[in-house]
Amino acid sequence: MTTSPRHGDKPLIDPVELGKRLVGRADVSVLADQDAAWALDASLPQKWHTYGGYVRLFLADASEQDPAERHPLIYVTPGRAAEAIRYIMTRVHSIDSVWAAQPSNGPDRGADDRLAEENRQLRHQLQSVKEGLNAARRDRRELQVKLRDLKGALRSDQSRSLPPTSYSDPEKQFRYEVEQVWLWRYTENERQDWPLRPYSFGPDWLASLGDDLPVHRRDIVDVVTDVLTGRAASLTGRQVRPHKTYASGGAPQLVRGDGATAWRCNIKNNSPAAPRMTWWKLSEGAVELGRISLHDDTRLR
Repeated sequence: MTTSPRHGDKPLIDPVELGKRLVGRADVSVLADQDAAWALDASLPQKWHTYGGYVRLFLADASEQDPAERHPLIYVTPGRAAEAIRYIMTRVHSIDSVWAAQPSNGPDRGADDRLAEENRQLRHQLQSVKEGLNAARRDRRELQVKLRDLKGALRSDQSRSLPPTSYSDPEKQFRYEVEQVWLWRYTENERQDWPLRPYSFGPDWLASLGDDLPVHRRDIVDVVTDVLTGRAASLTGRQVRPHKTYASGGAPQLVRGDGATAWRCNIKNNSPAAPRMTWWKLSEGAVELGRISLHDDTRLR
């Protein structure tokens, strides 16, 4: 029999111990390295290859016409060498009984016992494989849950984060934040359907982004990306609506002298003071950002 190395390491079972157990019944050969294993594989039929630290049993009268199972490959589980040796002993005894061309005057009870032991060993190995597979499946499920939680945490962190400060100019910095958050929130395919429209800043826009508002700057950047892409109109929570000339249900929409129309939407819902965003939609389709204000503050210029 031969035992192969595993990734260049020593065999998974002790060949000296195995040789002692099989003295007089079988010779034990060790393939010292992968080169030796490949050389042996090249000289044997493919069905007789020995690999992965496993053990191949060869009968002395081996022929290329033999079925593969006549010279079985014994799978060795790392850390279970003693069990593998016991199983090899059982297989050697079984081979002696099944393949030996000796006359028998009656049923060989010893062979039956050995075959029964072999069957028991095979069942035990099968159970071990099933347990290992079940453990691997459990580990996979646990890893999937952890991965899902990590992705959720990442999305949660990203939903509150802003790009780093890269410009001292507040207008350049805000444009940078809008572009980066648009890239974060919209997939590549969505960005083709929802591009950012050209936009400019009204006279009160940057000043309205002060720290005294009950809204996070990231929320403001989010709503700006929705307005600039036009997606805000399809989002129920934004509640896009015309900005009126005065706070009355029948008031007309505010229209500037150049034909630009005023619009308004929610930044947050069910929150104190309910911050809003107002903007001008220009005749050519561009957007002029107006201001961020509280619910009752309707000023826009």
